[in-house]
Amino acid sequence: MAKESALRVLKGIEAPLEIVVTRDDISDEAAFRGTGVLELYAELFPPNERDDPDDLVRWVLSDDVGEPQHVTIDGRETSYQLDSRCFILRAGERAVGLGFFTHDHASRLIFCNHVGVAKARRDGGLALAFYRGMVDMLDELFPRNIGVVLEVERFDLVMLRGIIGQRERAPEQRIGADEATEIRKFLRVGWYHKLGYRFLCDATTLQPLSCRSPCLDPSLPSSRWADGEEDYWLMWQPRTGAAVLDAGELWRRAVETIHLEILAKSLVALDPVGRRGYWHYAAALVARTLRESAMMRIRLARYPGTDDLLSRWRRLAIDLPI
Repeated sequence: MAKESALRVLKGIEAPLEIVVTRDDISDEAAFRGTGVLELYAELFPPNERDDPDDLVRWVLSDDVGEPQHVTIDGRETSYQLDSRCFILRAGERAVGLGFFTHDHASRLIFCNHVGVAKARRDGGLALAFYRGMVDMLDELFPRNIGVVLEVERFDLVMLRGIIGQRERAPEQRIGADEATEIRKFLRVGWYHKLGYRFLCDATTLQPLSCRSPCLDPSLPSSRWADGEEDYWLMWQPRTGAAVLDAGELWRRAVETIHLEILAKSLVALDPVGRRGYWHYAAALVARTLRESAMMRIRLARYPGTDDLLSRWRRLAIDLPI
């Protein structure tokens, strides 16, 4: 199952590299943890972006295994069918890259939860080859999938122009921590554009549509859930050869899949009675997002103005890993 060859020939990589995937190549918790993938996960993503590692282990090895699941909320039964996989890029027996994806059988969407490569391994096009290798494997695992959707952090284009313009005028000036964070968000989007992703946008303004994610911790008091919400943009990469889906329908399907089918149902299923309030909260938040965009014409597009800005940033030759 692991696709090693395309990675081994990249620019003279000496150590063999391979992609392994949970439940096909790694089927038990000890072997999964033994790869060091959870330590890499903690290294690559800040705490507010990470799932609980025990939850991640449970999802990829025992809970989200492609079987229909049922949960009863307020006396009404609802179902969901998820298949979560963690792809691990290994050098020897240690993880140097990871990708965490969830396939929703109802919508046939694949959600990219997280993807990353160790900072010391990001040269030579390895991250790009790793990602493409994972997508090939996903298409084999889920031949009826229609594509991959992901959330990206929003950035401020006006702020970015100011940051880059200031460095063009004074290249010796150091970049502050907040500025670096904003640039990294922008550079990640540039990488996703390179992979073929496009934003779900307002067709009139071409501005990416904002999607508000529910709090990830239903155990918090309900009064604190709003504090845990985050606004994201959604990007989409269709599967090669898949039927073209209307962008408005894709937006609705993506929002409901990510925040209800994958997030809320999985969390509520752990305690359907105790987390009933969380379910109503998440459902109301999704309904509000869709209501606010109901009258918009939606299309897939690149964020206008970012290509020129990316070229200007590259000319500065500032080393800022994403």
